[in-house]
Amino acid sequence: VFDNNYYLDLQNNETLFTSDQTLYSNSADTEDIVDSFASNQTVFFENFILGMLKMGQLDVLTGSEGEIRTNCSIANTDSSYYQQIIESIVGPEEQSQSSQST
Repeated sequence: VFDNNYYLDLQNNETLFTSDQTLYSNSADTEDIVDSFASNQTVFFENFILGMLKMGQLDVLTGSEGEIRTNCSIANTDSSYYQQIIESIVGPEEQSQSSQST
């Protein structure tokens, strides 16, 4: 079930990851958001929708314009290795066609 129980779990200190629990335990800014989402599922759903709409407006790099990162916060220093992996999965033709169609 997709609902706001994640935020109720944060309030009850019942999360799986310490990094998640930090949203509630270590910041007054995010604690207010957790409380708001936990107490009002409609507010959570409305904000989730807005977040998904914003993500849908991002310009995603595809084909040869983008890369699969080994660490999401750091650009790869040598993407040729990953390019070979991608080509072995989808083939060079499909990859260049997908980059042309976007």
